[in-house]
Amino acid sequence: MVPPRGFLPILPKRVYRRSPSPYHSGTERDPGRAMGTPAVDKGPLPIRVAAVDDHPIILYALKATFAETAPDIQLVAVAEDVDALLAQDLPAPPPSVVLLDLRLQDRSETGENVRRLRETGAHVLAYTTEHRPALVRKALDAGAVGLVLKEDAQSKLVEAIRAAHAGETYVSSRLAQQIVSDPRGATRLSKQQHRVLELLARGLPHPQIALLLHITEDTVRTHRKRAIEAYTHEGKSLLDRNSQIVWQAVADGHIDIVPERPESTG
Repeated sequence: MVPPRGFLPILPKRVYRRSPSPYHSGTERDPGRAMGTPAVDKGPLPIRVAAVDDHPIILYALKATFAETAPDIQLVAVAEDVDALLAQDLPAPPPSVVLLDLRLQDRSETGENVRRLRETGAHVLAYTTEHRPALVRKALDAGAVGLVLKEDAQSKLVEAIRAAHAGETYVSSRLAQQIVSDPRGATRLSKQQHRVLELLARGLPHPQIALLLHITEDTVRTHRKRAIEAYTHEGKSLLDRNSQIVWQAVADGHIDIVPERPESTG
């Protein structure tokens, strides 16, 4: 049968499906990347490092070292003291490792510097020319994760930073290990003993020290005596004069005021 003119047959409805877009398939894709091209693995983020040192040449050398030999390490902040570093508004994430010189011009206390830096979540590395065991021990006791001497090869510093970032301890050389292990670093002096010795090193007499510290002269003598007793060997005191105890405290790193070296008593 021939259909009449003008008749349109009803055809089955066809459903047209849009082919899935490479950019909207339920997983995120890079619209700037051709379909089928594998994503580029950018690798781990660089280790972010800050440095506290009041010698500009050291900071310059650090930047050069990382740029030339350690592209995985990024120096993101430098400062001449801890206060200046903590005052900086650094972009996230914060530095993972902080290099800390142990003897700064602001005369800030080493242990307190380490503690303040650790409160930021950073691992602290002592990076210094200091060989005095008591000063190094203060840093380690406060939570520093290692010691790197500035005279050691720069490769040692790079190794130390990577170790610290991984939460490991590091000592850069045999000399550094000797400093860390030196028994003189284990001598403990109280804060008052430190203060008395510092004032003795300045040449102040007992009456003036007592006035400055708001204590009696007898108490000054007691602190001095106990500081001397801290340096003992087989029950016998090795020091018996102000000049000797002051020089020993300076040599070991308990105080930083350098007096004239006492003459040997033989």
